Amino acid sequence: MNGESEKERRVFTFAEEDYRFGAGSLRMTVERIDWDRPFAHEGGNWYEVHGIELTEDGRVIRRRSVLVRGARLTAWAATRRRP
Repeated sequence: MNGESEKERRVFTFAEEDYRFGAGSLRMTVERIDWDRPFAHEGGNWYEVHGIELTEDGRVIRRRSVLVRGARLTAWAATRRRP
């Protein structure tokens, strides 16, 4: 989305303690983060992340929105910076 190809999307794996709500780790492509609407939780900011949940071998499970710990999103934000 937003002009980027499928190859440009990065797949992230979020540990169970870094996202709400689910069990086990979560693999997904991140399409969008609602940076303007942080949620205060456990002493930090969490953000709603929208993307596509994937199996370990890359098959699509479904579209999904989850809350992710802000500190865990710094790698994603770094990939979005433009020169």
